[in-house]
This record gives sequence, structure tokens and C-alpha cells, in this order.
Amino acid sequence: MVLHLRYETNRIVSKAEPLTASDVTEFEFQPTSKEEALAEELAERLGDPAGLPYYLTIAQLYPESEIRHVLGMALEVPEERIRTSRGAFFNWLVSHHAKLRRIHKEGETTSNDRA
Repeated sequence: MVLHLRYETNRIVSKAEPLTASDVTEFEFQPTSKEEALAEELAERLGDPAGLPYYLTIAQLYPESEIRHVLGMALEVPEERIRTSRGAFFNWLVSHHAKLRRIHKEGETTSNDRA
């Protein structure tokens, strides 16, 4: 995967801003771990290469099976039903899924305390 990033005073500027040839730094991303490979796959399948750092964080935080489940849900939705981008929709699904996971774990803790 070739990433096109724009750097300005050590921060990545929004990809919504127009890029010029002098703004672009190209490098070839070579995954070296299972998490990096999954993050690269997410970025490619969601059409969001700029989201690679976020997807790497997701790959490190959650089990692959859960990530693939959420990815499947994001990819099932027709393009015309996506408001911003498929990547943004995936990110929302991940946060929603994480919230449900926390609620479920808190419920287990409460029920275990009663036993």
C-alpha cells in the first residue's frame, strides 16, 4: 500500500485540504506483524488509507474475530446509505461495539458479585 500523507509542523493535515506535489510524501508501508497486516487490510477495504494509524490501534485493542465481524457489517451497508464514508461508519460501529462490550462486561461483574 502506498500512503500519501501531508505533513505540516509534525501533524497530519486533513485529507480534505487540496494537496500539491510538494505536500505529498510517499512511502511503501510493509506490515511486519499480524496487527499491521490487519490494519492495512482495513484501510484498503474501507478505502481510507489515511486511517491506517487508527486501524492499527483497533487491531491492537480488539480480537481479530470481532474486528472482522464489524468490518463485515460495515461492508454490507449499500454505499448510498453511508453518510460520510465507509471508514467513518466502521469507526462508529467499532465505538458502538466497544460500548456494548463494556456494558456486557459490567453486567457479568455485577452478576458474579451476587453469587
